[in-house]
Amino acid sequence: MKRITPLLTLLTGTGMAAVLFAMSAQAAPSTADPKAAAPAATAEAAPEGNATPEGNAAPAAPAEQSVPAQPSEQRSKPGTPTTSPPEAPAPQAGKKATTNWTGRLDGGRATIAITATGGEAAAYLCDGKQLEIWLRGTATDGRLSLTGKKDGATLTGTFDGRKAAGEVVVGGKRWSFTATIDTSARPVLFRATAGQRRAGVDGGWIMLPDGGQIGVVTRDGTPVTAPPLDPAFGTTIIDGVTVRAEPVSAEPGAGE
Repeated sequence: MKRITPLLTLLTGTGMAAVLFAMSAQAAPSTADPKAAAPAATAEAAPEGNATPEGNAAPAAPAEQSVPAQPSEQRSKPGTPTTSPPEAPAPQAGKKATTNWTGRLDGGRATIAITATGGEAAAYLCDGKQLEIWLRGTATDGRLSLTGKKDGATLTGTFDGRKAAGEVVVGGKRWSFTATIDTSARPVLFRATAGQRRAGVDGGWIMLPDGGQIGVVTRDGTPVTAPPLDPAFGTTIIDGVTVRAEPVSAEPGAGE
């Protein structure tokens, strides 16, 4: 009995040691490779943002938003379109013109004035010395067509909202002319009244855009330079005699 007791004690101690070792192995934490675990941790943290050194998740940066360009940035200059507005079209010629033109014959030989009312036209050209010619006709659909009693005079041409141009033929001689529109409301053409003409005095005056005037007066068949006419009263003085004139009307039969 005394020999068995130590043996049992030894076996019991060995068994208990084996049990304690097994329990210790199960309780010990498993060691994992930190390098292998890092990607998983990073993948899990990605949705929350980048981790700070203290381990707190940094707030994710807001997504950049595109700001729409302002109207001034969408054009070459602030407040102005990129394309220039189209030029305003020249006024189209009306069917029946009501306007005035003044101009010159080529070479400056004479001055010309044309007045139109409702498509009816009258024209006068003179050199301020002795040449003078009266013509009448039409100014319709952008075309001029007038005739005169002196030497078979004719005037033909075209017009628009800015000017008139064409040709005058007198006694076989031809002159081209250009006349610009007169935008003032004043008459551009005066002629001695019918009463004066019956008394043997005729005359015409062209009122120029610069305020000057030019004309010819024929008295007893002799043409001379016309004295200045007062357009406000339509009068002038020739050899001490008052001569009256009036604005030329283009209406049929007027001023004849």
